[in-house]
Amino acid sequence: MQIKSQKIPTKTEIFISSFGNKNLLIVKKNSPGTKFKYYNLPSDLILTKNENHLLFSSKTTSKESFLALEKSFLAVARYFKSLEKPSKKKLVLKGLGFKATLSPDSKTLELKLGLSHTIILDIPLEDLNVKIDKNNITIEGFDPVKVGNFATQVRNFRYPDSYKGKGFWYKNEIKVLKEVKKT
Repeated sequence: MQIKSQKIPTKTEIFISSFGNKNLLIVKKNSPGTKFKYYNLPSDLILTKNENHLLFSSKTTSKESFLALEKSFLAVARYFKSLEKPSKKKLVLKGLGFKATLSPDSKTLELKLGLSHTIILDIPLEDLNVKIDKNNITIEGFDPVKVGNFATQVRNFRYPDSYKGKGFWYKNEIKVLKEVKKT
């Protein structure tokens, strides 16, 4: 029998329930726009809540129950880790005349990318925090998937040019530019 322990973040509530032969772990995040996260766990796992720790243990010592324990523990641990430290992506806008600004109420991102119009992009406020310093855009949030999707959405408006390098670059991205064709 193996036991694994995971510290519970301070801004969450944990509920454990059983339905038939399945265990259900419900995590409630105490923040604006309260969200629930549900984990359906195998029947041979035993979950116990001890003060500020969540204990995972298995009923049997078989290899299958050990793998199920590891998989369930890692999924929950990854989610708790994302609650403790926000995920962050940094974009750098390179190019003469390109400009990124944030509206005064921080609800929209305005991009001037050399097109005939200004691109206005709504920011999901409950999930993301966007900051702009010169032409550096920092996107922060507790859900790494939403942070990555929003960064990709912004980057797709002006993907880096392969010859001059104009466009949105990730902070430490290394890309070899092509040589200009000579005639």
